[in-house]
Amino acid sequence: MLRVIGQEEECNMVLMKYMLLWLTFLLPLVQQPNYDLKEAAKVSFEELNSVRQDPKQYAQKYKLPAIANIPPRQPFVWDDNLAKLAQQKAGDMARNNYFGHVDKKGKGMNYYLWQANYPLPEYFSKDPRANNVESIAANTESPLVFIRQLIEDQGVPNLGHRKHLLSLNKESDPATHIGIGIAYNPNSKYKYYCSIIIAPKVEKL
Repeated sequence: MLRVIGQEEECNMVLMKYMLLWLTFLLPLVQQPNYDLKEAAKVSFEELNSVRQDPKQYAQKYKLPAIANIPPRQPFVWDDNLAKLAQQKAGDMARNNYFGHVDKKGKGMNYYLWQANYPLPEYFSKDPRANNVESIAANTESPLVFIRQLIEDQGVPNLGHRKHLLSLNKESDPATHIGIGIAYNPNSKYKYYCSIIIAPKVEKL
């Protein structure tokens, strides 16, 4: 026996069809971050330079008295080559759902700078797993909190990230150039991943 579909039921079916099509269109958008990640990297760069030039002000803003007496530092210079490598690393962590200075290929950031012919000082380690230049961070909250997160450095006993970003180590004192990369993967553990590469730039003769 054939079932006759009424006009109202037919309208509902058409409406349901369009709703399903609309949801199919929307779902990929929902999975995208609400931030321009390249812009977030530049905002992070500007914030870090502001902290370096006025630690006392940011000691109050971050509620972090420990940085109040740090002398002002020279601002870093943005370097597109470092930014490209930082973005590749952040993207690799996001895609492959890991968090570490050594990637799934067993390589640290020194290796990638040497491979890219970035002009590092000769005394920088050439061990494939070595890292003298990178700080990393990850969180599920926002890509706009990485600088504060790394300077607070909660849970890091030697405050290595703070020392790196604020040039508090002897080995980081000559570092002048920086690149920042931020990536997002909604299906990963931490969602947002950040790589910050800070290095000296040696002019080759």
